[in-house]
Amino acid sequence: MALLGRGSIVQKGVLTASALLAAIGLWWIGRAFFVDGKIQFGNPIQASPLERDAFAAQPRQVRAEVTRVEGNPVVRPGDKCEFLVERRPRDQSSFYCNAQVVCGGRLLYGGPDRGFFVCKLSEDERRDVVGSDPSTTSADQDAAIHLNTSEGVMRIWDDEHGALGQFQVEAEVLSVH
Repeated sequence: MALLGRGSIVQKGVLTASALLAAIGLWWIGRAFFVDGKIQFGNPIQASPLERDAFAAQPRQVRAEVTRVEGNPVVRPGDKCEFLVERRPRDQSSFYCNAQVVCGGRLLYGGPDRGFFVCKLSEDERRDVVGSDPSTTSADQDAAIHLNTSEGVMRIWDDEHGALGQFQVEAEVLSVH
Protein backbone atom coordinates (compact mmCIF):
# COMPACT_ATOMS: atom_id res chain seq x y z
CA MET A 1 0.00 0.00 0.00
CA ALA A 2 2.86 2.34 0.69
CA LEU A 3 4.06 1.80 -2.87
CA LEU A 4 0.66 2.44 -4.36
CA GLY A 5 0.33 5.66 -2.37
CA ARG A 6 3.77 6.75 -3.34
CA GLY A 7 3.10 6.02 -7.06
CA SER A 8 0.04 8.23 -6.99
CA ILE A 9 2.08 11.08 -5.57
CA VAL A 10 4.59 10.67 -8.44
CA GLN A 11 1.77 10.42 -10.96
CA LYS A 12 0.16 13.55 -9.50
CA GLY A 13 3.52 15.36 -9.74
CA VAL A 14 3.95 14.29 -13.38
CA LEU A 15 0.38 15.31 -14.20
CA THR A 16 0.89 18.67 -12.48
CA ALA A 17 4.15 19.28 -14.39
CA SER A 18 2.47 18.27 -17.66
CA ALA A 19 -0.47 20.56 -16.96
CA LEU A 20 1.89 23.42 -16.15
CA LEU A 21 3.88 22.89 -19.39
CA ALA A 22 0.64 22.64 -21.39
CA ALA A 23 -0.61 25.90 -19.85
CA ILE A 24 2.68 27.64 -20.69
CA GLY A 25 2.52 26.28 -24.27
CA LEU A 26 -1.07 27.48 -24.72
CA TRP A 27 -0.14 30.88 -23.33
CA TRP A 28 2.83 31.06 -25.73
CA ILE A 29 0.67 30.14 -28.73
CA GLY A 30 -2.20 32.36 -27.62
CA ARG A 31 -0.02 35.46 -27.33
CA ALA A 32 0.72 35.21 -31.08
CA PHE A 33 -2.92 36.10 -31.71
CA PHE A 34 -2.59 39.43 -29.88
CA VAL A 35 -1.32 42.17 -32.19
CA ASP A 36 -1.26 45.77 -31.01
CA GLY A 37 -3.43 44.81 -28.02
CA LYS A 38 -6.16 43.24 -30.18
CA ILE A 39 -6.99 39.63 -30.96
CA GLN A 40 -6.13 38.88 -34.61
CA PHE A 41 -6.89 35.68 -36.51
CA GLY A 42 -5.36 34.79 -39.84
CA ASN A 43 -2.21 36.51 -41.02
CA PRO A 44 -1.72 39.57 -38.83
CA ILE A 45 1.18 40.89 -40.92
CA GLN A 46 0.15 44.03 -42.77
CA ALA A 47 2.00 46.34 -45.09
CA SER A 48 3.74 49.30 -43.51
CA PRO A 49 2.05 52.70 -43.93
CA LEU A 50 4.66 53.68 -46.56
CA GLU A 51 3.98 50.53 -48.59
CA ARG A 52 0.22 51.09 -48.39
CA ASP A 53 0.67 54.73 -49.46
CA ALA A 54 3.06 53.77 -52.26
CA PHE A 55 0.69 51.24 -53.75
CA ALA A 56 -2.42 53.32 -53.10
CA ALA A 57 -0.99 56.37 -54.89
CA GLN A 58 -2.34 56.45 -58.38
CA PRO A 59 0.29 56.96 -61.08
CA ARG A 60 0.43 60.32 -62.79
CA GLN A 61 -0.29 60.32 -66.51
CA VAL A 62 1.91 62.83 -68.31
CA ARG A 63 1.44 64.09 -71.87
CA ALA A 64 4.03 66.24 -73.61
CA GLU A 65 5.07 67.41 -77.07
CA VAL A 66 8.65 67.37 -78.38
CA THR A 67 9.85 70.93 -79.06
CA ARG A 68 13.57 70.43 -79.78
CA VAL A 69 15.82 67.53 -80.82
CA GLU A 70 19.61 67.32 -81.02
CA GLY A 71 21.67 64.28 -82.03
CA ASN A 72 20.11 61.03 -83.15
CA PRO A 73 16.76 61.99 -84.76
CA VAL A 74 14.63 59.12 -83.39
CA VAL A 75 11.92 61.68 -82.66
CA ARG A 76 11.03 64.97 -84.27
CA PRO A 77 9.55 68.23 -83.02
CA GLY A 78 5.79 67.79 -82.78
CA ASP A 79 5.97 64.12 -81.72
CA LYS A 80 3.78 63.33 -78.71
CA CYS A 81 5.03 61.78 -75.47
CA GLU A 82 2.78 59.81 -73.15
CA PHE A 83 3.85 57.99 -70.02
CA LEU A 84 3.01 57.21 -66.40
CA VAL A 85 5.01 58.31 -63.39
CA GLU A 86 4.69 55.76 -60.61
CA ARG A 87 5.73 56.03 -56.97
CA ARG A 88 7.96 53.12 -55.87
CA PRO A 89 9.29 52.47 -52.34
CA ARG A 90 13.01 53.13 -51.87
CA ASP A 91 13.29 52.28 -48.16
CA GLN A 92 11.13 52.50 -45.03
CA SER A 93 10.64 56.25 -45.23
CA SER A 94 11.15 57.37 -48.83
CA PHE A 95 10.36 56.58 -52.44
CA TYR A 96 11.55 56.97 -56.02
CA CYS A 97 9.55 57.76 -59.11
CA ASN A 98 9.61 55.45 -62.09
CA ALA A 99 8.76 56.38 -65.67
CA GLN A 100 9.00 54.72 -69.04
CA VAL A 101 9.00 57.79 -71.30
CA VAL A 102 7.81 57.07 -74.83
CA CYS A 103 7.85 59.84 -77.43
CA GLY A 104 6.86 59.31 -81.05
CA GLY A 105 6.55 55.59 -80.34
CA ARG A 106 10.18 55.29 -79.10
CA LEU A 107 11.36 54.63 -75.55
CA LEU A 108 13.63 57.56 -74.64
CA TYR A 109 13.96 57.02 -70.88
CA GLY A 110 13.58 53.87 -68.78
CA GLY A 111 13.58 50.22 -69.72
CA PRO A 112 13.44 46.92 -67.83
CA ASP A 113 14.43 47.62 -64.19
CA ARG A 114 15.32 51.18 -65.16
CA GLY A 115 13.66 54.59 -65.25
CA PHE A 116 14.01 55.47 -61.55
CA PHE A 117 14.56 59.05 -60.46
CA VAL A 118 14.41 61.18 -57.32
CA CYS A 119 11.21 63.21 -57.29
CA LYS A 120 8.60 65.17 -55.39
CA LEU A 121 4.94 64.52 -56.05
CA SER A 122 2.28 67.14 -55.52
CA GLU A 123 -1.09 65.99 -54.22
CA ASP A 124 -2.82 69.10 -55.57
CA GLU A 125 -5.46 68.90 -58.28
CA ARG A 126 -2.77 68.91 -61.02
CA ARG A 127 -0.68 66.23 -59.27
CA ASP A 128 2.62 67.70 -60.50
CA VAL A 129 5.92 65.80 -60.63
CA VAL A 130 9.29 67.46 -60.12
CA GLY A 131 12.40 65.31 -60.34
CA SER A 132 15.53 64.29 -62.15
CA ASP A 133 18.04 61.55 -62.90
CA PRO A 134 21.20 63.30 -64.13
CA SER A 135 23.08 60.06 -64.95
CA THR A 136 23.32 58.84 -68.55
CA THR A 137 23.71 55.27 -69.83
CA SER A 138 27.43 55.06 -69.14
CA ALA A 139 26.68 55.65 -65.43
CA ASP A 140 23.34 53.87 -64.78
CA GLN A 141 22.19 52.01 -67.92
CA ASP A 142 19.50 54.48 -69.02
CA ALA A 143 19.24 58.03 -70.28
CA ALA A 144 19.04 61.09 -68.03
CA ILE A 145 15.87 63.07 -67.36
CA HIS A 146 14.70 66.33 -65.87
CA LEU A 147 10.93 66.58 -65.42
CA ASN A 148 9.08 69.53 -63.93
CA THR A 149 5.40 69.35 -64.81
CA SER A 150 4.58 72.46 -62.76
CA GLU A 151 6.78 74.49 -65.13
CA GLY A 152 5.79 72.43 -68.18
CA VAL A 153 9.34 71.23 -68.88
CA MET A 154 10.83 67.85 -69.75
CA ARG A 155 14.35 67.23 -70.96
CA ILE A 156 15.88 63.81 -71.76
CA TRP A 157 19.48 63.25 -72.86
CA ASP A 158 21.95 60.42 -73.23
CA ASP A 159 25.56 59.72 -74.12
CA GLU A 160 27.02 57.68 -76.98
CA HIS A 161 26.72 54.45 -74.92
CA GLY A 162 22.90 54.48 -75.00
CA ALA A 163 20.83 52.40 -77.42
CA LEU A 164 19.87 55.58 -79.32
CA GLY A 165 23.33 57.14 -79.19
CA GLN A 166 24.01 60.65 -77.99
CA PHE A 167 20.93 62.88 -78.06
CA GLN A 168 18.99 65.59 -76.31
CA VAL A 169 15.22 66.03 -76.46
CA GLU A 170 13.20 68.85 -74.96
CA ALA A 171 9.43 68.72 -74.63
CA GLU A 172 6.63 70.91 -73.36
CA VAL A 173 4.43 69.18 -70.78
CA LEU A 174 0.83 69.57 -71.93
CA SER A 175 -0.98 67.84 -69.07
CA VAL A 176 -0.56 65.75 -65.96
CA HIS A 177 -3.34 63.82 -64.24
